Amino acid sequence: MCPSENSPQATAPLRLLRQHRADRADRAERVLQLKRREQQALSLSIEQTRAAVELARQHESRQQAALAARYQGQLLSPRMLSGWHASQRQLAAQTTQQASALQGLLEQQRQAVLDLESARQYAGECLRNVEKLEQLSALLAEEAGWPSYQE
Repeated sequence: MCPSENSPQATAPLRLLRQHRADRADRAERVLQLKRREQQALSLSIEQTRAAVELARQHESRQQAALAARYQGQLLSPRMLSGWHASQRQLAAQTTQQASALQGLLEQQRQAVLDLESARQYAGECLRNVEKLEQLSALLAEEAGWPSYQE
């Protein structure tokens, strides 16, 4: 390559490409930061939901014990027995609903981890591309004998 081909005008497209890649790397870093914040918020929500599930289980257990104590030693008619079963099903349904919500959040967390890792890899790739272009610019500038400058 002759020195005239390495003039600053000849490397203008390279500078533009480097700037474009730097902008892309900045956007990728912002997305990565956003994904991290989303994951932190999701983790907090999961902890709160876990606590709610535990409280629901404790409540269910206390209510079932109270139901058992209320009917203990009594001769139950079919009507009373069906009422007792309905009460137990209602208590169990509330706990199941809370546990379902927790499972949904855990699934969201698994997806968020995958999204975060993908964003991390993309940001790293963008930064490596910018570094490669900066190295290429420096080599071209060195070969041409004109001072390199970073933008």
